[in-house]
Amino acid sequence: MNYKANRARAALKLGVAVLLLAPGLALAHNYNYLEGGYLHRDQAGDEDGFRVAGSFDILSPIAVFAEYGDVDNFSQLSIGGLWHTPLTRDLDLNLGASLEQFDHDHGGDDTGFGLRAGLRWAVPNTRLELNPELRYVDIDNDKADGVSLRLGALYALTPALDLEGGVQGGEDDRFDVGLRYNFGPRLSGR
Repeated sequence: MNYKANRARAALKLGVAVLLLAPGLALAHNYNYLEGGYLHRDQAGDEDGFRVAGSFDILSPIAVFAEYGDVDNFSQLSIGGLWHTPLTRDLDLNLGASLEQFDHDHGGDDTGFGLRAGLRWAVPNTRLELNPELRYVDIDNDKADGVSLRLGALYALTPALDLEGGVQGGEDDRFDVGLRYNFGPRLSGR
């Protein structure tokens, strides 16, 4: 009886490992990139600045990411982890969590956490990728807590370079446009 129980546990562990790691064998998108460009935040004074961001797939389906945005009187740093899995050849689901650091020139620093859930969809027979995402941020001072909806888009200029843009509304209203450099092949077949 002990032999059967051990064998059943081993089969269960193998099944869980396959479910967690097998999606990484068929990734629809590349999670290794650097991007940056213009950032506009809809705050008091409508502030303009820049943003840089990147992601690195440490062990598929797990990636780490970071983003820094700086406008006239405000900067934000997000560092976190992301779990991603393909739903189809052209569609990925991703879920993430982050540490959020805010620096206000006239109001001090605040720290909190963020949660995000989104999709990456390579529109078939085009060079276009759409990225709807829901973001939640909770900050110590409760001033900036809330949910925002983001719609990002990528347009492939070359096999490694994309035009990047995004619009975000809700608690954190912003617009950004820039370039993304992808390390490695596009895994979606675009």
